[in-house]
Amino acid sequence: MNEPTLHIDKDGRWFFQGEEITHRKTYLLFCQNLTRDPSGRIILKIGDEQCPVEVEDTPFVVVSLMFHSSAAGGLESIDLVLNDGSQEPLDPSSLRIRPDHVPCCRVRKGLFEARFSRQAYQLLIPHIQQDPDDSSFFLPLGGKKYRLA
Repeated sequence: MNEPTLHIDKDGRWFFQGEEITHRKTYLLFCQNLTRDPSGRIILKIGDEQCPVEVEDTPFVVVSLMFHSSAAGGLESIDLVLNDGSQEPLDPSSLRIRPDHVPCCRVRKGLFEARFSRQAYQLLIPHIQQDPDDSSFFLPLGGKKYRLA
């Protein structure tokens, strides 16, 4: 007997056996219960039941950003808004630009990678700076420079 097929596409949409899951509460339940098994495979685990999940790109997508400035006016922190509506602080040390020029970072306590949507990337771009010494790029955040790998 074949296992049910769950799939997440590059836009963070869930599919069951080829049909998009559009019921909001089901979608949110699945996003909240996504995890990894001991081998590192991405699975949906609800109670004692689990099902492997095929992921086209990343299981989560950063759809927007919320910027927080210090009293001195510098960028202090950034909150990510993910495709399931959840929010969490950006771990700036995990921010990188992939070879296909798409930014991504670690989310859910480092368990998963999330790809930035075009809109989120456009919000981030004005804050990225280039180091005149070595031409590398970095994000100044909380008084530190986070190099973009």
